[in-house]
Amino acid sequence: MNKLRAVIIDDERPNRELIGRLITRLNTDFEICAEADDVKSGFEIINRNKPDVVFLDIRMPGGTGFDMLQMFKAIDFEVVFITGFDNYALKAFEFNAIDYVLKPIDSDLFTKTLERVQNRIRKKEVNGENLKSFISSLDANKPMLSKIPVHYGSKVVLLDVENLVYAQAAEGCTVFCISTGEKYTSSKQLSDFTFILEGYPFMFRANRGIFINMRCIVSYSKGSSCILTMKDNSLVEVSRRKKSDILKLLSNKF
Repeated sequence: MNKLRAVIIDDERPNRELIGRLITRLNTDFEICAEADDVKSGFEIINRNKPDVVFLDIRMPGGTGFDMLQMFKAIDFEVVFITGFDNYALKAFEFNAIDYVLKPIDSDLFTKTLERVQNRIRKKEVNGENLKSFISSLDANKPMLSKIPVHYGSKVVLLDVENLVYAQAAEGCTVFCISTGEKYTSSKQLSDFTFILEGYPFMFRANRGIFINMRCIVSYSKGSSCILTMKDNSLVEVSRRKKSDILKLLSNKF
């Protein structure tokens, strides 16, 4: 059986050498066919060598690993990100089922990653479309998800967080209402999206079951219960624990 061709793209030579040694030691079904140290040369060697998998650093001279991947019309190879990114970015990788290895590299976790990638390549289940969708959902200026992928029929719709009216838990799934009035349902629970929504100051958790976009509040009641009227005419009751927080924020808004 032919070995799987691997490319390593990292701007630091010691990192490339370490990754190469680990790959060939932990899984003999891989062979290193080329290396590169920046976005431009990385793009060129991938086109030239047609690898099965690319081990890719994110922060490099001349752009990021994401920038390089956006240069391809189609991603027909596996990608394993080698990263030292923060906890938010790691959650984003996991949320989108993207393979990554955290620096400093743990041999046991790396072995499992190699096996997972190997199985997908052998079964011809390369994760390219999912990866393109993930890259499209990233904020251009920082590794935050600015779009939420939701399966809708036979396609995946990328919902802009900016355009949400609310995200609401509903019987083990999540309903998203956007500013144009359409609603989309994800099979994921609201808790799965919390790390994304909490990253945006205009998204407020009104109660356990709903995040609302404060820019889409039309009015609110001043009684013992705080009821918000949203842009789509829906009513949202704010929990007692959150009432003082939202009133303070709304006093500045209105």
